[in-house]
Amino acid sequence: MKNRPYPLYMTLPQLENVRQMLEIKASTCPDKVAFRYMPTRKVIVEKTYKEVYQEARYLATYLLKRGVRNRNIALMGENSYQWLISFLAIIISGNVAVLLAKEFSATEVGVLMAQTDTDLIVASKNCIKVLEPGKKKLGRVRIMDLSEVDEWIDKGRKFYERGRHPLDGINIDVDKPCAIFFTSGTSGSSKAVLHTQRSLMTNINQSAKNFLPPENSSTMAVLPFNHAFGLNTSVLMAFHYGVDIFINSSLADFMKEIPVAKPTVLFLVPLFVETFSKTIWRTAKKQGREKTLRRGMALSDAMLKVGVDKRQELFKDVLGKFGGRLQYIICGGAPLDPHYVKEFRSLGIELLNGYGITECAPVLSVNRNFHYRDGSVGQILDGVSIRIYEPDENGIGEIQARGDNVMVGYYHDEASTEDAFLDGWYRTGDLGYVDKDGFLFITGRAKNLIILANGENVSPEELEQTIDLFPEVGEVVCYEENGAITAEIFPDDTLEIDPEEARKNIEAHIKAFNATMPNYKKIHKIRFRSTEFEKTATKKIKRYQVGKKN
Repeated sequence: MKNRPYPLYMTLPQLENVRQMLEIKASTCPDKVAFRYMPTRKVIVEKTYKEVYQEARYLATYLLKRGVRNRNIALMGENSYQWLISFLAIIISGNVAVLLAKEFSATEVGVLMAQTDTDLIVASKNCIKVLEPGKKKLGRVRIMDLSEVDEWIDKGRKFYERGRHPLDGINIDVDKPCAIFFTSGTSGSSKAVLHTQRSLMTNINQSAKNFLPPENSSTMAVLPFNHAFGLNTSVLMAFHYGVDIFINSSLADFMKEIPVAKPTVLFLVPLFVETFSKTIWRTAKKQGREKTLRRGMALSDAMLKVGVDKRQELFKDVLGKFGGRLQYIICGGAPLDPHYVKEFRSLGIELLNGYGITECAPVLSVNRNFHYRDGSVGQILDGVSIRIYEPDENGIGEIQARGDNVMVGYYHDEASTEDAFLDGWYRTGDLGYVDKDGFLFITGRAKNLIILANGENVSPEELEQTIDLFPEVGEVVCYEENGAITAEIFPDDTLEIDPEEARKNIEAHIKAFNATMPNYKKIHKIRFRSTEFEKTATKKIKRYQVGKKN
């Protein structure tokens, strides 16, 4: 199918709440595998859609019989089936899930639990090891071990089979908060974002109209479950699609497990895409096949123009590294250079860039299977309203959003909530424009904008996207320092060249780059780092930390 407009996908039922989603899948495809995971390297556990619904119901029954009602319950741990089933049980039992990053310290957890009136935490063994020594900092908090979930499910099942069905008495208010996500904290402290079942399910309904996976699809859940993109989009939306979801054990095991998962679709942030690209080219160079790969991609592009697709044959070895079935990568969470979109398309993987923000559950736009525009973050979702506030002469202004997917507000933070909205529109803080065909383009972040003494405005993301493509560059952040633009760079430490040579090459690249740029966009200073930039759990660089001694 050619790249052109076509009707929205309307094949899936419209969801109102999480329990309804579980019931629908349990009745329409009860024996289909919903989740797979590997508790050990040689064992694969499978859970069907019917089993997921039953176990969520039994665990919810257990919580209610234990008197856990109308509570804020913190969840903290590595991505796992036990984490997911706990989340589902908390939601359908009328409680509120407070989603904490596994990297948080006891001090941070204590602050966030106090901030959200939470006195019960379900945590993995690794997280408990971190929390226990600093338990005094948590206050009067009860800690439950996530590894005991299977026992709780069994107890709930026994209650249920004896005719005790407290879950039947829970009436879900879809407009009542059900989950608290924390903003990623790239520019400072995290805020507690309140979402309802309406906002979460609305965003799943909206997103599923723009993108539909191929038949018999599978995915691999990689992104942290405590974030909206990692949970609501890459897991719950995939569940709604009815695909086979493989839960990645850890990032360290990603490349080992992907041949087992054999995903057709992946939901990723740009750092993964950039790493994949560098790995592909580094491997090709080491094998002496770099020129062959480039010629193959040029041939592939030429054949596609006349309607011939031989990418699966031409790049069988490359695609095999990703399980051999990968067709789509849905990418969001940070800016992505269009260079990668074209590169992966040549190889046989359609890279569909999207845009979202935690406060919007999170997706606002995404490119479609067969209607996309390179460089954009796709078409705005059905039911989402976007306005460009106070656009400049190029139509660029702050992106503001409105719709049922937008958060209720920040927990116990009226000032921040009020500041986040303008006349009922959520202020994303991102800059961009919408073209004549309804594609949204992101040009930068208002907070990051470099405003020079001569009045010129420079988007650091624009500079970073180009510099990041230099082969010797691992990571880069640009910012203003003493009236000039500085590029702080962590060289790629995987390259087999002398570090000093890498730095000289980068300096030469920057010199050539400056020659193509207007004076106000030139890089005046390069600062090299010896360590990677500090990042959030979703692999976004914490920009507020940049410039500090490293």
